[in-house]
Amino acid sequence: MQQTVLSRLLAVSRHALWAAAATLTVAFPALAEDYPGDRPIRIVVPYTAGGSSDFIARTVAARLADNMKASVVVENRPGGNTVIAADHVAKAAPDGHTLMLIGELTHSSVAALNKQLPFDPVEDFAPITNAIESPLVVVVNPEVPVKTLQELVSYAKAHPGEIRYGSAGIGNTLHLGGETFASVTGTQLTHVPYKGASQAVVDLVGGQIQAMFDLPQTPLPHIQAGRLRALAVTSASRLAMLPDVPTSAEAGVPDYRFATRVGFAAPGKTPPAILERLHAEIVKVLAQPEVKEAFAQRAMFVAPSDSPAAFRQSMLTEMQRVKQVIRDAGIEPQ
Repeated sequence: MQQTVLSRLLAVSRHALWAAAATLTVAFPALAEDYPGDRPIRIVVPYTAGGSSDFIARTVAARLADNMKASVVVENRPGGNTVIAADHVAKAAPDGHTLMLIGELTHSSVAALNKQLPFDPVEDFAPITNAIESPLVVVVNPEVPVKTLQELVSYAKAHPGEIRYGSAGIGNTLHLGGETFASVTGTQLTHVPYKGASQAVVDLVGGQIQAMFDLPQTPLPHIQAGRLRALAVTSASRLAMLPDVPTSAEAGVPDYRFATRVGFAAPGKTPPAILERLHAEIVKVLAQPEVKEAFAQRAMFVAPSDSPAAFRQSMLTEMQRVKQVIRDAGIEPQ
């Protein structure tokens, strides 16, 4: 009798477990199907409003809201070299309602430069897709006696450490651009970190530093006015805003190719179905001609990832590359 009752209880338990499993199987597709529902999607930007990153987020957010028939808002959380924003997103619910504008280079340098972080830079983030990539322009003060990129290499080799270049801080894209140039060309440059690229450009014009590896839109007015000399752009082809400036390959340094890539990520453990939905919707926005043109005017070029998995692999590869660049530069993680 006891055995019969026990058998019946086990049968009921097995039935309940199978029913629960079936409910979960149905629930996850339903979650992606119903997403985002009536709750807003927040895109957290790790910089202040008005900059290039903010422009990317707001350009995508406006059209994403239209396409998804949802509220998409941009939230600026600057500070800590993106750590403040990243920590906030890492700890957010993994439900697709909190996203982060994430830079491959910056996220990689944060991981390489810090022994301890309040989050895991790999496991606590679910990459969705890259959005844009932008090259750098190599600029010098006109007082530097060089007119080509090859001449800069020769001058730097003849005067080791005398070329001082500015950036927006240690581990920043501009800093990594300079360190990569030094590594590729076998030159020794002196890095001068600033709190922002704009202040570095002011000192470059004033002659306090001699060079920069900068995003084109920042020094553009000074290049056009003749206050700075552009030697090369690090893209595969010339830029419409700087048509007379050769690529690094055309300038005789073909191994120096450099681009900063910025995309979107969600908190780790976000369901794959939601990541796929977001990937599809963001890629759809990036394919719009007016979006491509808006970015191109700022020397940004649409470059979506094939899938969330592809973007994740790209970020992992970049983390290893940046870690090596920082190690070669003799920078010790703090």
